[in-house]
Amino acid sequence: MSIEEKVQYAVDRFEIQDVITRYSFGQDLHQGDDPNILEIWKDIFTKDAVLDYSAAGNPPTSYEHMAVIMRGDKHTVGNMSSFSNWQHLAGNPVVKVEGEKASARTDLWATHKGKLTDGKITPSLYVAGAFTDELVKTADGWRISYRKLEIHFMDLLQTLPLPS
Repeated sequence: MSIEEKVQYAVDRFEIQDVITRYSFGQDLHQGDDPNILEIWKDIFTKDAVLDYSAAGNPPTSYEHMAVIMRGDKHTVGNMSSFSNWQHLAGNPVVKVEGEKASARTDLWATHKGKLTDGKITPSLYVAGAFTDELVKTADGWRISYRKLEIHFMDLLQTLPLPS
């Protein structure tokens, strides 16, 4: 491999890792009154991308429909509405670049803090898993064309109120 090819491989890896990280930011930067995860997700998935989150009980679907599942039709409800806030950490990526295509596997640690509703606090949810991605290089940069969620374990824990 020439020095130019090595540099391009390294650049591609960094760009792919950035795409993977921006998925988590799409989740985490849009909470509460600003739940529009599509603002970021539209720039990390191909238009025909498939998200296979069947491990979490969701059928394979588009990223737009996954946003509806998570946030509801108006991005105000959905399965994330049970939580007050959350954080998704993606790390330890293994990336393989082959020309204009790539694959990646990245560990996932997702925390979802329970929410006070009608005097009761819902449990917090913790998920350990991984994402397996297929990516393609487009005119706009690397994009995820297929993402599969793998869940290693999930735990519900009683949420403690924050001290005043």
